Amino acid sequence: MSGSEAQVAAAAAAVRKIIAEARERESGGGGGGGGGGGGPREPAEATERVPCAGSEGRIIGKGGETIRRISRESGARIDIERDSGECVVSGSVAAVMAGVAAVRRVLEEDRGGGGGGGRRRETEAEMPSSLPAPPGPYAAAGDGYGVPVDPGDPPPDPGPPKAPPIEPNFGLSGALAAETNTVNGVELVYVEPPEKTKPSLKWRLYVFKNGELTGEPLHIHRQSYYLFGRERKVVDVPTDHPSCSKQHAVIQYRERTKWDDDEGADVKVAVPYIMDLNSTNGTHLNGDRIEPQRYYELLEKDTIKFGMSTREYVLLNEDSK
Repeated sequence: MSGSEAQVAAAAAAVRKIIAEARERESGGGGGGGGGGGGPREPAEATERVPCAGSEGRIIGKGGETIRRISRESGARIDIERDSGECVVSGSVAAVMAGVAAVRRVLEEDRGGGGGGGRRRETEAEMPSSLPAPPGPYAAAGDGYGVPVDPGDPPPDPGPPKAPPIEPNFGLSGALAAETNTVNGVELVYVEPPEKTKPSLKWRLYVFKNGELTGEPLHIHRQSYYLFGRERKVVDVPTDHPSCSKQHAVIQYRERTKWDDDEGADVKVAVPYIMDLNSTNGTHLNGDRIEPQRYYELLEKDTIKFGMSTREYVLLNEDSK
């Protein structure tokens, strides 16, 4: 089986369901090998619990449409326990397998297929085109940066040469493109993505040093992105620690479509993300160093650290409790 994780899980569940149903039919006759006769045997009952906190509305769907469809197609009973934040799937073993796979597929679609806990990391194909490709020998493959190749391998056969059509090029030259991305004589290493947007929610960063709150909170809701680093000519939030890079990291608001339980539909929201800009000493999110040139979704009460500075930036908003 091949495909995305959700597609493989769904296909595997479907195969297991067919096998389980066949075994139930085969074992339902009367008695080979000395077993007592009788009618078909009742299929074994099973129950699985799938964590779904924060995505209950997505599983239920508008007017209960999604949860009814999953139950109808899998043959399993689907219940949402809001107190525990779990989806309970019960029924025959085959039905439960198919039901769990369908629920997980809905959760993956809701969370964008990213990392654990609902936090999403962008894939290479979703990276802004302004960022440089990773170093090393790469061969073209689809829309991403490509796949690594062995330097000793012979170059691929390009086939018969084709004369490229001559078309007008109205793009900027390298020098002019750099000039348009220059602020106060300093060339920026970051360019905003097309889905940039300003937030309606008033986000703030509270700065702590050695566990003590320092100064006033930083209001980061008045523009679509905020640049952090030591280069005071261009950054929005200076990080003067010597371990920080001149243009260290960026917080970018991006327009995303998310499920709204109150509306019972998808709505467009401004979601904050953080990206490390290939800094020397890295950016840490909740104690873990993030990969450079990747967007990481920020959640309320996340803690950010830059380089080896002991300052901690805690993300809150006007509705935080």
